[in-house]
Parts: sequence; structure tokens; C-alpha cells
Amino acid sequence: MASDVYRSRPIKSRRTQKKLTEILQATKEILAEEPNKITIRHLFYRLVSKRLLAKEEREYKKLGTYLMKWRRSGEIPWSAFADNTRWYYGSVGYSGLDAALVNTRDAYRRNLWATQDAFVEIWCEKDAIASILLEEAYTFGVQVFPLRGFTSGSALHNAADGFKSQIKAGKQVYVYYFGDHDPSGMEIDKSAIRNLQKDHGVSVNFERVAVTQCDIDRYNLPTRPAKTTDPRAGNFKGESVEIDAMDLSILREKVRQCIIEHINPEEWAAQKRIEEQEREVLNEVVNALGGGGLNGHTLSREHPGRAEERLSMGDVEERGP
Repeated sequence: MASDVYRSRPIKSRRTQKKLTEILQATKEILAEEPNKITIRHLFYRLVSKRLLAKEEREYKKLGTYLMKWRRSGEIPWSAFADNTRWYYGSVGYSGLDAALVNTRDAYRRNLWATQDAFVEIWCEKDAIASILLEEAYTFGVQVFPLRGFTSGSALHNAADGFKSQIKAGKQVYVYYFGDHDPSGMEIDKSAIRNLQKDHGVSVNFERVAVTQCDIDRYNLPTRPAKTTDPRAGNFKGESVEIDAMDLSILREKVRQCIIEHINPEEWAAQKRIEEQEREVLNEVVNALGGGGLNGHTLSREHPGRAEERLSMGDVEERGP
């Protein structure tokens, strides 16, 4: 009889190989469609929309297991997904002065907002989506601040100091927020702005950009019932939607629109010309010290992301105020 106690039982919910192959193929197609890294959470919602996964947390965990297996086997690249929650602290330094100069040249960006009438920041609820929003914000020299839920007093203090400096310089400060549409998600941004005013006396122009009820209706976003365990559920109306469920191209376009609304195209173009001249000076310094190349590498005069910056400025000039 003891053998009955330890007898293993078959797992009835195990997927067939055919279904796993379908999920793998769909995953490859989704990754091929996206020009940049995506989050695993976003992939999950894309697969849910294709009816390949159920909208359940246990299905999300299973997806993580599948992806680990496929990456180990080489089916999916290790670098396919964004993970902004883990990073190295510190730096190993440079191999020499020449490498430091090259890094300075390539990293240099003029503060194009210094002569604008506005100062813009993008805030979001969580790290996972921050890297997606930064893809567009970086092009315009705009910072992205992930609150990581109900953010700390120290983080808000630092944000307040920055805003005070901008306000003192005569600028209007605009903060655009991206977060989940659920009991806590709808309170995180309100709490942060309320505490900015209460604890630091700072008022800014604030707008929740996504997720809104309009987004849910317009894009037919997948919903789930609000968690009854959330202490804020009692005051929440409607169903919950994670921002990861939104199309990434829509999020990027929302970021772009938030920013270009506040850009004076003529002044922006003038500052870009100065930046170009300054980069040329830095390039001449590097080439003079390195003889046109460092450690056998040809020096590129093109800064990473410059093509994107030009494209974005074209949009600003066409669609600016």
C-alpha cells in the first residue's frame, strides 16, 4: 500500500509538442516585428491576443519556463528581451586615455532643452516599461523616471529639487505618466504628485497618458478583474489592464507626441547646429591624439542614434507648433 502513496501522477495540463511549436513560432514572428527589445510581459499579452496562452498568471510563469528552454537551445536569442530591473554597479574604467576620449565624444549631447520654454519628463510605474519608453525619449534628450510602485520619499525629493531648478529658470514643467489601469496603478501617480506638492511645495503640469479608459476601449485591451486583495480595490471602478498589454509602437508614439508638443522647432534646430559643431571639435581632438584611429580602429564621426535624431527632428519641424 505504501507504493500508492508515492506513485506519481500524470500532469494533465501539459501542452502538446504541436502547441509548443506554435507558441515558439509566434514568439519568433513577434520578435521579428519589433525593432527593439521587448519585455516578456509584453510578449505574454501578444500571445494571449493570438489565443495561444490563457490570460492567467500561471500561464505567464509557464512562458518564462518555455523561453528559458528555447534560449538555452538557441531557438531564441538571449538578448531578445529587455530587463531593466538588474544591472551592474560601478565601472571597470578605460583601457587608456584614448578610449576615454572616444567615449566622451560618442556620449556627448548638448542640453537642447536649455533654451526651450518647457521642461519635460516621462514617468512610469515600473522598470520593465521604462526601457521601452526611453527608446523614444532618449532621442529628444528627455529623462524617464520609473517610480517602481509607490515611490520613496528620497526619490521624490530628488525629483522636486530638479523641478525647482527648472521653475526657477522660468520654465513650465510637464510630467507625463505611463502606468497600469488597476486599483494601485491608478493611485501611484496621484500619490507622487500629491506628495510633491505636500512635502516640497512643487506643482507641475501632470497628465496620465496611459493606460486610460480611452485606451482600453479604443485598442480593445485585454482586461482582468481587479484583485480583491488590493486594499484600494474598493474605490476602483472597471477592470484592470497592465500597460504591458499595449502595442509598443503606440506607446512610443504617445511619448513622441508628449515631447514634441513643447519644442520650439527653430530654437531646437539652432541648438542642434551648435551641438554638431561641438561634436566636430571633439572629433578633431580625438583624431589629433589618436592619429585618425585608436588601437587599430577607425574613428566614426557618427554618434550612435544620430540617424534617429535627424528623423525625429524632421517630425518636429513638420509637426511642431
